[in-house]
Amino acid sequence: MRGRTRRRSACSLLAIGLALPSPHAFGLLAQAVSGVGDDAIPIMKGSVRYGVSGAWSQYGTVYAPDAMGQNHRRPLLASLETNTFGVRAMPQLNATEQAIRALAQRTDFTLSLGALEADGIVRRTVVPFAIDVGITRRLSVGIVVPYVESKQSTQLVLNRDGSGANVGQNPTYSTTVGAAARTSNAQLLRQITLARTQLSAEIVRCAGASATGCDAIKSGATAAQELLVRAVTTQTALSTVYGDSLRGGSPVVPINGSATQLSISAAIVALRSAFERFGVTSISPTSLPTSATTVAGPGSLPTIAGDSAYGLSYTELGGKRRAGIGDVDLIATVLLWDTFNADQRKRLQNRGRGIRSVISGGWRFGSAGGDRVDDPFDVPIGDGANALLLRSTTDILVNRRFWLSASARLVKPFADNVATAVPLLTDSTTFAAFRPTTGRRSLGQHMEFEVAPRFVLGDFFGISGAVLYRRSSEDRLTLDGIAGGAAVATITTNSARSFQAASFGFTYSSLSSYARGRSRYPIEVRFVHVEPIGASGGLSPAVSTDRLEFRLFTGFPKG
Repeated sequence: MRGRTRRRSACSLLAIGLALPSPHAFGLLAQAVSGVGDDAIPIMKGSVRYGVSGAWSQYGTVYAPDAMGQNHRRPLLASLETNTFGVRAMPQLNATEQAIRALAQRTDFTLSLGALEADGIVRRTVVPFAIDVGITRRLSVGIVVPYVESKQSTQLVLNRDGSGANVGQNPTYSTTVGAAARTSNAQLLRQITLARTQLSAEIVRCAGASATGCDAIKSGATAAQELLVRAVTTQTALSTVYGDSLRGGSPVVPINGSATQLSISAAIVALRSAFERFGVTSISPTSLPTSATTVAGPGSLPTIAGDSAYGLSYTELGGKRRAGIGDVDLIATVLLWDTFNADQRKRLQNRGRGIRSVISGGWRFGSAGGDRVDDPFDVPIGDGANALLLRSTTDILVNRRFWLSASARLVKPFADNVATAVPLLTDSTTFAAFRPTTGRRSLGQHMEFEVAPRFVLGDFFGISGAVLYRRSSEDRLTLDGIAGGAAVATITTNSARSFQAASFGFTYSSLSSYARGRSRYPIEVRFVHVEPIGASGGLSPAVSTDRLEFRLFTGFPKG
């Protein structure tokens, strides 16, 4: 009965990460096996611990705040999905939409290249190489050099069935028919200019008392003046949308035969008729702006993203693998207190309670490359910022079978200069026109608290869990070269946020057996799975991680 009670206590401990079991002895060696997260086990003087691991993480969802400030888990690129990919995603097309409304005399017109479907997943592989060396009985130093590969796989499908768009490619940008389209548009603009000139001249002439043939102008003087204003407005809108002999205008124009294009054609015909009522016939009945015959299809978004006509210059839209050395950590650890006096044999043979505590300080070298401005979905291989590292870990040995580690960690990044874009590239401004610039980045500090209960199954195996809480302060950026060359006020690029995760792992260790002369090598092998459980505040990726670790010791006591 007592055995079943203890087993239920163990399950409860692993489930909530905090409960403590009954202290009765089980006859097994305590601490024979380490577990998930940090611990305070010291490295003996002259001993070296070599470590290599592989961590495979991914996320396709993020915790993001809504309009009320409440966090919800949503797909990574959900903010890009829309039934009308237009001005909301590409505000640089706002002038085009307004000009088309004026030309077609349709205030309800909403520019759209079709529906956009967006999906994405971020994958990272990290292979840290670690060496920890015992300098004295209480001091050890270590270095961690990670090799990182990262990639965001994106699937962006625009106008899947080809029928959702009301604008298409402006033919003036075509390498085959572009010259002819520009000539045709320029001809219409010249004819309207000539009509304005002729009507203005007639208005001046008919102002004379002896002028003849002026019945239409004298009886409709106000209408004639309004027609001149209307002609100027039409010319401006035509140039904005369709372009002239020198430039292509908007990258998109209404589709040939569409209701919008027919309304524009009718407006040009009405303009010609209005001039003819005053005897001006310079606008040809065949002169109309050149409409689109090609619409964006499912695979057209990468082309749009690299087109300077849209104010964009991306070379990639995700899918590009990055690899290299990430941020390197150099750490020194001091043993503050140890029931076992930093003796590994005493630790492994302990059959009672105990406590030990360490404190670590270190420096992170921001050796990883930063974000790439030419890819809005780029996943950097590290923060790329120097940082101060602090950690405190305390182990509490409850009995021979259970022990608990509690850790507090602080990462304090230092400001650095980075390449960025104006406006800042976010998931909602991905396709807004931008230009590269530089800025002063100040990443927020991270504070972490972790509680890791450990359950020893015997000399070789153990299971463990951990609950992690991370609090990050806001990230800030001061842009350069804005507003006449002067720096603007600091911008918050991500608000203060918190993140919670739970982990569970299995460990194999031969340390206890090696210390008794029964194993050939002192090694540890550990598998850990980390799963997000919640977040609040600013944007936080919902990252899941699987990690496999291998550690080999030299100078470990044997026999």
